[in-house]
Amino acid sequence: MTDVLGWGTVLLVLCIPVVFVAVGVASLRHRADADGSPSSSGGLLGFDELFHPAAHDARLAWESEQQIPVPAPTPDRGPGVIADGKTIVIDVGD
Repeated sequence: MTDVLGWGTVLLVLCIPVVFVAVGVASLRHRADADGSPSSSGGLLGFDELFHPAAHDARLAWESEQQIPVPAPTPDRGPGVIADGKTIVIDVGD
């Protein structure tokens, strides 16, 4: 039985670099096929909450700012003003 465990350990040690190379090649291929931007490290964001709470709070504030909806226009003012009762004029300001 110890012979099987020994060979299993050797096989495991030899397979780890092969797995790392395969994951690296797949990552490079995915990055080349996509828009070239690196993937998100979302799994590591939990460490910010524990070890750097200010960074976590800044990340939460940034995410909430990204999700603010555009306010709906009102009939009397804003980008959706009804001009003469028949037509709707929408002014989009940049």
